Amino acid sequence: MSWQEQKDRRRNKRRREMLWAASDVFTALDFNQANMQAIADSAGVTKATLYAHFGDKEQLYRAVIDYWLEELPEPKLPCQTRGGLRACLERVARELLQQSEQPASHALTHIALRSNRIPQKRWRQRYLPYQNYLEKGLSQSARCSDHGQAATQFLLLVVGSIDCSNPMTVNESRVTAAVELFLQAYA
Repeated sequence: MSWQEQKDRRRNKRRREMLWAASDVFTALDFNQANMQAIADSAGVTKATLYAHFGDKEQLYRAVIDYWLEELPEPKLPCQTRGGLRACLERVARELLQQSEQPASHALTHIALRSNRIPQKRWRQRYLPYQNYLEKGLSQSARCSDHGQAATQFLLLVVGSIDCSNPMTVNESRVTAAVELFLQAYA
């Protein structure tokens, strides 16, 4: 490994540690009460180092949100919806349940609960692959006239909110109830 690669690796590790520390502080104090000194202390760096990496608290906050959104795994949904509506709904529900168990999802949810500063557009984008897949699956149902609205409603039943104003934890009973309700309505 070259000297430059080692330097880049150390820099990336330090950046990640600062982002984790900032996540902890934003979760504990929310954006308004958090300050760069508390974050620097938590990260074990100087305030100057924090400013050198992120510019200001707003940019650091955006970097934290971006970091955790990027850490979320990509959905493992097939290109084609096969197996009928039940299979489609269960695939999406299973993927959302698995996503909710990821550390990145926990971090985002806790930060969102403490501060309503998460960019709505970025938050909603994480659900687009599920929305698109559901729309394809629901298009096979003669009983569903508005695939987009029905897909959004399914997501709302499973995740509680597709914006960050009221994040809720996804659990097995919510997922099962959402699948059964939609099967009664559209199968």
